[in-house]
Amino acid sequence: MIPILDARRMRTADAATIRRGTPPDALMENAAAALCRILERSYPDWARVVVACGPGNNGGDGLAAARMLEQSGIGVRLFTLSDPAAYRGDAAANLARALSFGLVPVCLDSRGGFDVLRRALAEADGVVDALFGTGLGRPLEGGARRAVEAINRSGRPIVSADIPSGLFAEGGAVAGPAVRAAVTVAFGAPKLCHVLPPASGFCGRLVVVDIGIARATLEHGARRVWLAEASDARSLLPARPLESHKADFGRLAIVAGSRGKAGAAVLAARGALRAGAGLVTVFCAESLEGLLVAALPEAMTSGLPESNGALAARGARALLDALAGFDAAVIGPGLGSSAETILLLETVLAGARVPVVADADALSAFSGRPGFFAGRRGPTVLTPHPGEAARLLGTTSAKVQSDRLAAVRSLARKSGAVVVLKGAHSLVAEPSGGIAVNPTGSPLLATAGSGDVLAGIIGALLAGGSGPREAAVAGTWLHGAAADSLAPFLGDAGLLAHEVADAVPRVRAALRSGLAGND
Repeated sequence: MIPILDARRMRTADAATIRRGTPPDALMENAAAALCRILERSYPDWARVVVACGPGNNGGDGLAAARMLEQSGIGVRLFTLSDPAAYRGDAAANLARALSFGLVPVCLDSRGGFDVLRRALAEADGVVDALFGTGLGRPLEGGARRAVEAINRSGRPIVSADIPSGLFAEGGAVAGPAVRAAVTVAFGAPKLCHVLPPASGFCGRLVVVDIGIARATLEHGARRVWLAEASDARSLLPARPLESHKADFGRLAIVAGSRGKAGAAVLAARGALRAGAGLVTVFCAESLEGLLVAALPEAMTSGLPESNGALAARGARALLDALAGFDAAVIGPGLGSSAETILLLETVLAGARVPVVADADALSAFSGRPGFFAGRRGPTVLTPHPGEAARLLGTTSAKVQSDRLAAVRSLARKSGAVVVLKGAHSLVAEPSGGIAVNPTGSPLLATAGSGDVLAGIIGALLAGGSGPREAAVAGTWLHGAAADSLAPFLGDAGLLAHEVADAVPRVRAALRSGLAGND
């Protein structure tokens, strides 16, 4: 996992690296070289680029990048937000180097500067945004605002240096105009704005690059927030020997479905089987067994007593006895909210020792009572969407979304469980406070049933022997990556949840072969 930093911790890591002997101008050169490398790899056909530089070190990165792009044969039009004579230190040194290569900056603060910028943007293939970085602490105004608006209006792809200008490194809030980047090249480590919505939506594709700051230095400055990597999922996908037996890969129970919601049980089971579970048994209302067998013959079924199409409380003892023979269980998708079913859930969740993924109705049944899960005798993973998290915490979805980090930490602490707060860049929190941010996924996942598939995937990893945190992190990564693999064919809408499940084996294969991963 990659540590995620805020502005203060990034400055601390920079300073520590410089104290250990790395010259500050070397860090700037490394950042600029990485920026150019990603730009040329992402847009190999670009011949003309506008580079817009701000007054601070981010502007210095841009000045160095402008010189390197010019050296590589790309035509550069260079713009500075204010008088170039105001640059100091390493930024001033990079201005001098740019001038020596014939690059003459146009100051946007001068008469006609914005007219020149607009003409240059119209002629350019793309833009390098190096106006503001981690030091920005207030909304843009004046010339800075005009520059960002002109760059956005140009319609040209934008590569941002470290942070799209206008965003704050400290979190996901967007307080004013900001660059909408196609690619953001994060220097050293991702920042909170890269991974927390709505700011993350301005960053485009995020690429984290090494600029010479040691990993240990970055980790020392981290605030226990981490970005999950492909390797975190790959580590849970060991090779399967030729002599493998289905029982070697976990027995998973899925307690799900009710009249009108049987599809949730099918999707959870399909997700589990596609994620590699050896044996999957769906425990459901007796009347649903035939439907489930017809929809997914690969899963076994076990009927339980029902009341009005939902599980009845009198089936709790039999279910508890049965779960003792499984390696893990997924409980909740499509169960409904009848009083009988809630009584069964209370009995089973309190008494079962098996690791459990509690999803959907197994969460809503405990609204305002997250502490119930802390009393469980086995490991627990909760997989709420913001509404379910809000009900558990006794608050509103809007408040959960306004500070997702605080909400998921609170829920993990109160429940004693690993919590997956679903949404754009889903968060996986431990009771101790550590949080992993999932980088995979797309708007395609905003479709009915995708959460049921996720619960099944995590359940399969739990049944295979993974710990709750590892299963949650890897399962969430796989789920999002499966949707990402379908985006080239489907765009951003129209996905059917079972298609996510069916794409998981291809993602597993790509991971195992080293063809899938983060940039």
